[in-house]
Amino acid sequence: MALLSSLLAAIGQIYFINNRLAGALIVAGVLWVSPWMAATMMLATLAATLLALVCKWEPDAWRDGLFGFNAALVGLAFGLFAEHTSFWLMMSALGGMVSAWLYYRLRRLAAIPWYTLPFNLVVLPWLYFVGQRVADEVPQGYNFSLSAIGQVIFLPDTVPAVLICVALLLVGIEMLGWAFVGAMVSSGAALLLLVNPDYINFGLTGYNGVLAAIAMFWGGHKQIWMLLAPALAGLMTAVMLKLGLPMLTMPFVLSCWLCLALQKGLCYYRCANSTNREKV
Repeated sequence: MALLSSLLAAIGQIYFINNRLAGALIVAGVLWVSPWMAATMMLATLAATLLALVCKWEPDAWRDGLFGFNAALVGLAFGLFAEHTSFWLMMSALGGMVSAWLYYRLRRLAAIPWYTLPFNLVVLPWLYFVGQRVADEVPQGYNFSLSAIGQVIFLPDTVPAVLICVALLLVGIEMLGWAFVGAMVSSGAALLLLVNPDYINFGLTGYNGVLAAIAMFWGGHKQIWMLLAPALAGLMTAVMLKLGLPMLTMPFVLSCWLCLALQKGLCYYRCANSTNREKV
């Protein structure tokens, strides 16, 4: 039972939700669209969770699913971009374990939020190696705010997006609200760089903004940072889209790191000024 609880927590942690029911709702959303992606996601998460359990990595973090959410994204990516074969089931499990190991090592390296960096380190090199590019044409008829929320797990369809909204609502209306704000701010920033509107409607310009906004909210930061982070993520996303290159969630990671660095810099500047005034 503890293993299942950790698995569901890991799925929820993709959206910074430490709630087992939320994880179950996200799994249901993936199953609705693609049983294959659900299988690769669960296998990758299981492999990562078992590795962390066997290696006895931080029991509290294991229980909260922190060693599994990057693995879940690895499994989803392989389920979407790779062939539907037993080989890629095995690679999903292996990729999940590598992402868990990277997350553990990074946590020991520095006490900063590493977000989805391990997922990007595992999958992005492979996407570039196989020459994966963003398609010139994307499907029509999508609502950009809902599709952006779903695109975090590569599923812009209405049913999984609505289930994810319900999962976010379990945390509170503010969490859900900031997810929508992140989608709008990020997409608006991308629009300034004249990104193809079809990309916006399909959620490709907004999903990094969704993650950036809820990450800042989850971290207890001021509203200005909850707006700046998705704006930066949207600009980074727009550049990558115009180049036709995959970026996964790197704009989210980089924009949040930049905001955290700016916060540290402002704090240092204020402290230095305060010290100088006291001396005078």
